[in-house]
Amino acid sequence: MTTEPSARAADPRSSLAALLSFVLPGLGQAYNGRRALAAMLLLPMLLLVGAAALAIALEGRTALVQLLSIRFLVGLLVLDLALLGWRVLAIAQAHADRARLELRHWSGWVTGILLLVTLGMHLLPGWYVMKAIDTVGAVSLEGSGVSRGGVGGGAIGLPGESQLPAPSDQPEPQGHERINVLLVGVDSGPGRVTALTDTMLLVSIDPDGGAPAMISVPRDLYGAPLPDGRVYNAKLNSLMAFAAARPGEFPAGGVGTLKAAVGELLGLKVHYFGAVNLLGFRDAVDAIGGVDIVVERAVNDPTYRNEYGQLTGFYISTGEHHLNGTTALAFARSRKGAGDSDFTRADRQQQLLAAIRDKLSAGNLVFSLPGLLDAVRNTISTDIPGDRLPWLAGAVQDADMGGMERLVLQPPTYVTPASSATAGYILVPHLDAIRMAVAHMLEPEATHTPLPVPSG
Repeated sequence: MTTEPSARAADPRSSLAALLSFVLPGLGQAYNGRRALAAMLLLPMLLLVGAAALAIALEGRTALVQLLSIRFLVGLLVLDLALLGWRVLAIAQAHADRARLELRHWSGWVTGILLLVTLGMHLLPGWYVMKAIDTVGAVSLEGSGVSRGGVGGGAIGLPGESQLPAPSDQPEPQGHERINVLLVGVDSGPGRVTALTDTMLLVSIDPDGGAPAMISVPRDLYGAPLPDGRVYNAKLNSLMAFAAARPGEFPAGGVGTLKAAVGELLGLKVHYFGAVNLLGFRDAVDAIGGVDIVVERAVNDPTYRNEYGQLTGFYISTGEHHLNGTTALAFARSRKGAGDSDFTRADRQQQLLAAIRDKLSAGNLVFSLPGLLDAVRNTISTDIPGDRLPWLAGAVQDADMGGMERLVLQPPTYVTPASSATAGYILVPHLDAIRMAVAHMLEPEATHTPLPVPSG
């Protein structure tokens, strides 16, 4: 038989009812004998839990990928706030059914604590979601203010650097076409006054789950072909800044011109662009708890200057190592040790990128999310449309990283060292050899054989 609500100011059972509704909305109402109200509060929660369990069972591998979708994140935020209100209502009503919610009695304190815990359980993830929305918006094309028109349409901002001009409009990947992303590293250390792209790395992903590829393009490459038939007779690492300063001569802008030039050099289309501030890279590595690598060749560079321009030197022995952000940055930047060069550095940068991907795939993303979001927001700018980020992340997640092929364009096969009266040390590209090697790497899985990697 259903009992009427008690008007007593203190009833120990009120805190028990509140606790039950804290565990699951509706349980406290059932304990109080309010069966109809219990069903009304409980059914939506059961439906939501069931739908979430089904979604995880069907799309478990792609669940985290959706964290890159602003629409999905906004939906999560709305759902989180709605659940917060639903649970607070259920807890407060369950207590009030037996006694007034007053702090003069210990039962009121218990329920008050339950309400505060409930508030924290929802506000904290809500804060994470808001940070994710801010980060995705900041690093994607829309958030960077980049126009798809390419000319005079906003800029990609790099911390510590001048604004980079908007890229030209590039065709989206079609069907089962490989996705090619040009990653450039801008070292914004002391003494840098221009945005030189000292690191240029083309990442090619197969959306059908085939083996990805990474191709490092040397910064000293001279005479890169441009799509309009011209040749850039200067070092490639200066092209982006040079073109950005001359919009009449390079209507595609700095980023668009560099994408087109690298595409012409490699014989493929470059769909997207990502700029990484190498100082922020350090913070990103720290945010995920460091990375694990195997050093196959010791690095001993007594002339290495850290990110603040201080002469610290850098040494790392062969074998397994766990690198924090500072050590990883030195591993990526050092190039003047005995037997080292831009080419050995490029190989180490590829190794680090693969290690970071492996770390993020090992279930560490959720725990490192807050710090990682801050680091990414201050480190990366892209021209990838926000609505394409989940799709691209899904392709990266499904890629066969174990079969990744890596290529560094180095002498003597792909470039020849030379000297220029205006540019000093340069590398002259062997276009036919480069394009043949790239085409071989990216050919369909059924006909592909691994490409021999020239020794350093």
